[in-house]
Amino acid sequence: MKKVIKKTFFALTVLVILFFCACKYNLTEDTFFLTMTNMQYYPQQYVGADISFDAFTYELTDINGEKHICVVRQCSAGYGCKCGKDTVIGFLIDFDGKIPAPKNQSEKNNDKTWVHVKGTLPHAEKTNFQIYAIDGTVETITFLTFKAETLDLIEDYSGLHYYVDK
Repeated sequence: MKKVIKKTFFALTVLVILFFCACKYNLTEDTFFLTMTNMQYYPQQYVGADISFDAFTYELTDINGEKHICVVRQCSAGYGCKCGKDTVIGFLIDFDGKIPAPKNQSEKNNDKTWVHVKGTLPHAEKTNFQIYAIDGTVETITFLTFKAETLDLIEDYSGLHYYVDK
């Protein structure tokens, strides 16, 4: 009887630990790129999980002229990126409050509108946008939608990197 009680207690403890640890993701400078890449391949693993990260606001205009506000980081052709060109990696943002306007989008520097975002991935469906690339061709890019509970402006973003590539 003691063995059954111990095994049951151990199993419940493991489940509680897995529940609380596996449902929260804090994307940092070191984990942003790999976690975002994993989210693109396996979004269902992240649905409903508490997620927080720092990114900059970005206005995306599709080929029909419709504007979409995203929170992103720049991805260079670093580790894991096979495209060989700069692109953004992040989320289409769903927030009930005011989203700070993007700044210096066309400039490749850290002087952006940085925000700290907390919320969840409400579903695993992706949204495809067709955009004009720099060379004038049409490209399709894909974003997951992030439901932000809080979105706070970051005044001192000196410790954040424009490019993420790990």
